[in-house]
This record gives sequence, C-alpha cells and structure tokens, in this order.
Amino acid sequence: MIIVERSTDKNEMKKLKPPLLIYGRRKTGKTFFVKSLFGDSYYFFVKRDRSIYFENRNEVINYREMIRIMEEFKEKMMIVDEFHRLPGDFLDWLHIRAPTNILLITSTLHLAKKLIGKHSPVLGLFLEYQMTLIDERDILINLEKHIKEPKRLVEMATYLREPILLRWFNKDLLSVLKHLKLVVPALVGEIFSEEDKELSARYEGILRALSTGKGTLSEVASMLHSYNLIEKQDIASIKPYVNTLIELSLVKRIPEYFRKRFYYFISSPMIDLYYYLDEKYNFSEADISDRCMIEKIPLHVEDFFRSLFSKLFRMRTFIINKPEMEVDIVLVEFKKLKVVAEIKWKNNVSRSEIKRAEEKLKKFKDCKKILIVPEISVVEKEPKEIEIWDVKRILEEIKRIQASRLV
Repeated sequence: MIIVERSTDKNEMKKLKPPLLIYGRRKTGKTFFVKSLFGDSYYFFVKRDRSIYFENRNEVINYREMIRIMEEFKEKMMIVDEFHRLPGDFLDWLHIRAPTNILLITSTLHLAKKLIGKHSPVLGLFLEYQMTLIDERDILINLEKHIKEPKRLVEMATYLREPILLRWFNKDLLSVLKHLKLVVPALVGEIFSEEDKELSARYEGILRALSTGKGTLSEVASMLHSYNLIEKQDIASIKPYVNTLIELSLVKRIPEYFRKRFYYFISSPMIDLYYYLDEKYNFSEADISDRCMIEKIPLHVEDFFRSLFSKLFRMRTFIINKPEMEVDIVLVEFKKLKVVAEIKWKNNVSRSEIKRAEEKLKKFKDCKKILIVPEISVVEKEPKEIEIWDVKRILEEIKRIQASRLV
C-alpha cells in the first residue's frame, strides 16, 4: 500500500476553521485524511450500536462520557467520526455549547445536507467540506514517484483515485482490478445502508445501463423497460432514482454544449468497470480474460482527462455529441467555448488520425485546440494549429500551477 498526499484537499481545508463538517460517500479516505491533518486531537468513532471507541485511550465509552471529555478538554481538537449515529440531543448540545474545537465526519450524505439546511439546529455553526475521490492532480504527482512509463502511470491513476484500491498497489493494473469483484458490491451496499435506502433492482439497473454506455435518461429508461424493471418506457419513472444516485455521489451528469440535454456517467471508474464487466461478461460469477478487463480503460482515461483539464483551466466541462461531431473534451468559460481537445490513447497515432483530428478541430474558431497523447514520440506527424500535450507536459503544468499557488 502507498500513502497518497492529498495536497488539493489539504490546501482547501487550510482555508476553513473549526467547527467543521466533513462528509462524503463511504471509502473516500475521510478518516485517514482528517486524522493526519489534525494529529494532536481526540478521536471518537461512533459504532452502529451507539457505543463510542475513544482511540486515544483505546477504550469503548458511552455518550455521556464522551460529552464529559469534550467539556473538560476544551483546548483539544475533537474529531467525532460517524457522528450521525449519536442520540438526537447531540445536535442540541452543539447548538447550546457552540464548540469551536470540533470536527464531525459522516458518510451519510442526506444528513450532511440536512445539517446545513434551513431548519437545522446547528445552521450556520459549521463550515462544510465534501471529500470525493482523490484529485487527479494529486494521484498523478504521487504515482509518478513509483511509475515512470507515462501510459501506465495515467491508467493506474485513473483507478487508484479510489483510496480503497491503494492497498493493492503493485504497478500491475490488472492485479488491482481483479479485486473489484469483492470490493464494489460491498461498497455500494454500504453506501445505500448508510443512507437507510435499499439497493433495489431499479438502482442497480440504472448503474448497469450507464456502465454499458446508455448516457441519456431516455436510453436508460429504454434498457430498464426491456428488463421489465419499469412498467412504462418514460423518463419520469427513473428520474427520482437517478437523482438519488447523484445525491449519493454515485452518478454525475454533464451538460451538452448549447443544448438542454444532460449525459449521465457513473462517478467512479472502479464502480463503472465492475458493472460493465458484470453486465457484459457475468464478472461476479465467472473468471474473465485480461482482454475483457481492459476494454473500457480508454473511456475511463478520457473521463479522467476531462475532469483534470477542467481543473487545470478552471472551466466548466460540457459535451458535444452529435452524429457529425463528437469531441472528447469541451471546456467553457462564461458560456464561451475556450478549449477543445482530442485524446489518442495509444502507442502510435498515425498521419491519417492526425489529419482527421485537424479537420474536426479546425471547425472551432477562437479557442485552444489540444491533442492529448501518452508521449510525443507516438505521434507520426505534428498537427497544425493544435498543441500536443503528453503526460510529461501535463505533469509539468500541474507542478507549475501548484508552485505558483504557494508563492
């Protein structure tokens, strides 16, 4: 296992002062990150039976004892993990005492939103921070120390944004991905359990549809209807389920440029890959070939770069997906198209491929045009009016931006 320095999250957290509420879905590394950031603190973990593990004394205590410790040691930072399992009067105690030395952690997203909502007893008391997957910039910088081959570096980074997979890191992507059979069903089940929701056939059907490339609500509804999971083939019957999956951070949506339509994706490439392999090859029940395991890597790499470039350029991501025009990365600033990019994730990019990329991107005026490749050496011909960004240049850009923000 390797330890990833989450510089992006750390820099954002430095802008905030306790009391803090840290939330995010299961297994995003919230606890490890917070404990490493606030090393000299008291850490309480609330178990499902409401007993409390007090790590500093290696003992299990009750709720009253935890409150007594909090009131006695006011100079100490207090971390309460999975605090939503505590009795309801804990929120009243927070409202009355208004402690400034406390940090709450929860994996229950609907509770986190309720706490910062209009009718919460602690409204305005806490600053909140959402922990998601490891930032693309951080995982690349950290893995660069262990993986020198550019193509392999990005492919490993794409999946190791999931902290739960870091324990199996050994520079061999296939060996890491083979653990999905055990990890993903348990993780998705935990996410729904924490939200007091049932992982129904409709939820799983939506995840399976999205994993197989059904990107619009109408396409998802069509697939669920064909599986007899909904009575009528209409968007209204699945929209509440999709909205819940978005709230749980399992699904994200990206708007189409200058149209009102959205495209939907599973947020985690790890979860997406599991459902794709299970839907297509019965992965949960059978062994499959290495060739099958790597089929979807290019699409996940594409999504990795889409998110990464959005952060590098500080622009919103859109999609252009028309029969006559499909662009891998579209970045927009104040409704104006600023960056378009094509990704050629292969060991050789031929002259004919370069020509097709030139013809496609020349239709976009007054914006930056980029071709993303593993290494410059794979390109047979340098394109006209298109910048080549390989992994080396991308790493340099990340480091340059990070250094400039430290000045």
